[in-house]
Amino acid sequence: MKIPVEDDFNDVIGKAQKGLEITTEDLAGKTSVSEESVRKIRRGEFDEAAVSAVAKYLDLNVDALLKIGRGDWYPEQPDPIDGFELIATPFYEWHVNAYLLWDPNTKEAIAFDTGTDPEPMLAKIDELGMQLKTLFLTHSHGDHIEGAPKILSQTGANAVISRLEPPVDFEAEAVDEGFRANIGCLSVEMFNTTGHTSGGATFVVKGLDRDFAIVGDAIFAGSMGGPNVSYDDSLTGLNRILSLDADTVLASGHGPLTTVGQEKQMNCFYAGS
Repeated sequence: MKIPVEDDFNDVIGKAQKGLEITTEDLAGKTSVSEESVRKIRRGEFDEAAVSAVAKYLDLNVDALLKIGRGDWYPEQPDPIDGFELIATPFYEWHVNAYLLWDPNTKEAIAFDTGTDPEPMLAKIDELGMQLKTLFLTHSHGDHIEGAPKILSQTGANAVISRLEPPVDFEAEAVDEGFRANIGCLSVEMFNTTGHTSGGATFVVKGLDRDFAIVGDAIFAGSMGGPNVSYDDSLTGLNRILSLDADTVLASGHGPLTTVGQEKQMNCFYAGS
């Protein structure tokens, strides 16, 4: 299944406008774009000149946003990697992603988020004869943790979540930035990427043929999750993720896989800073 890019150009503009707390009236007044045209952009009507002017004022990556608006970009996907599986489950008319990573030799496994349905993850664990050790949670939004109780009860795994995140209704170890774990050949290190939520976390996983960063909603291909808590913190987290090695695979909560190198070119919120 080819997972579509999560955000279109108007989603990006809406997130930036919300994060900067700029009204449509003010946005029109600060650019050469009429208020009516701004409202059309927000509804998804692509006018290249108007989108360019608005994006420039919002300090977005204009070239990237225009490519997304024209439908000219999709991130190059990594070749299949032994020990890694993306599991997409339905979320309204879209999808939400969860991930399984495992030691190909010992079959010791770790999971990241659960999606809306635990069954595909449980089926994959059973199919490959894996032993799930730990469920890491990038944040506590329902679409990312809905399957946790069943996955934990059926596998005996423990759960881990940032101490900064609101409490969840199942047992989970609260950890701080810098938390590390080793499972089979895999090493995991967590750092804070707040902004979408108060305790959003990114987990860097090494030990397979490629390094991975499981980023939750801190980054989408070309975009990022809504800055519900802090726009500045969201941008800080995004830039922190993009300081990783260029070949690092970014496994987002929604949309397709991407890489640090591709996002430095095509993330609309990364303006070369």
